[in-house]
Amino acid sequence: MNAIKNFEELKNHLKSTGTRKRLALANALDSHSLEAVMMSVEEGFIDAYLVGKKEEVSKLLEQEFGSKIKEYEQYLHIVDCRGDAVEAATEAALMVRNKQCDMLMKGLVNTDVILRAVLNKEKGIHTPGNVLAFNSCFDIPMYHKLVFMTDPAIIPEPTKEQRIAMIKYSIETARKFGVSRPKIALIHATEVANPKIRFMQDYLDIMEMYRNGEFGDVVMDGPVDVFLAIDKERGEIKRIDTPVLGDADILIFPDFQSANVFYKTAQTFGNASMAGLVYGADSPVVITSRSDSTDTKFYSICMACVLA
Repeated sequence: MNAIKNFEELKNHLKSTGTRKRLALANALDSHSLEAVMMSVEEGFIDAYLVGKKEEVSKLLEQEFGSKIKEYEQYLHIVDCRGDAVEAATEAALMVRNKQCDMLMKGLVNTDVILRAVLNKEKGIHTPGNVLAFNSCFDIPMYHKLVFMTDPAIIPEPTKEQRIAMIKYSIETARKFGVSRPKIALIHATEVANPKIRFMQDYLDIMEMYRNGEFGDVVMDGPVDVFLAIDKERGEIKRIDTPVLGDADILIFPDFQSANVFYKTAQTFGNASMAGLVYGADSPVVITSRSDSTDTKFYSICMACVLA
């Protein structure tokens, strides 16, 4: 498989497989989420299970898509749930747990509610001990390939063990996108390893693990700044010798704050398209913000399909 270099190639790859993944949409009353799901159904790679109060979901489907529903009704299944958003999230997670669906997606549900459904010991889809982290994928017009980054949403101050898990998740994701030897950049404001910085020892220990072969066939360097990682021209000006120069596949940020700023800035000022999901559950979990565009939700579904 050749590496998928942009979201158009990602969509075409999924269409070419000729298979549909089953998606459970928890409390399917968010119009943007429904639109993204419908786009995925139309493109031919999703079979949708819409969990919520049947009459409300049916009304919203009719309102948003009209006659189109009839054309795709064999791929649109309403799962009647008479309870509130919490019960809908629990029911959707249980469907994934019971292998009735391949992935879980947040609808009109608060993020903490969907995460509690994932973590539910009796009905959820999380193996105790696994680290939950948010893994994003960006299609940036100025960059020559997709770039993965973590974690802008879940872990505020990662421990070393959590960083290691996040790196392994990102490597697995990149490989499923066809990147045979991912290049990983441990991001800092500078390439200088200042031992007074709170996370620097983690970076140094992780680099030692890399040199010992503990991450497999990858290329890793750190600390490096974003210029070195993804801008070859600016990096060459600095005359820093790094194997990831202007060609990183994965950006590992030191904390929630820096990752979240990059995540939002790349979209706002870099015109980047974004996909993202929660990693570490037993199946992919698509969690997007209510302010995210329909395209972001659609590409997040695409990303989940590759990993499911």
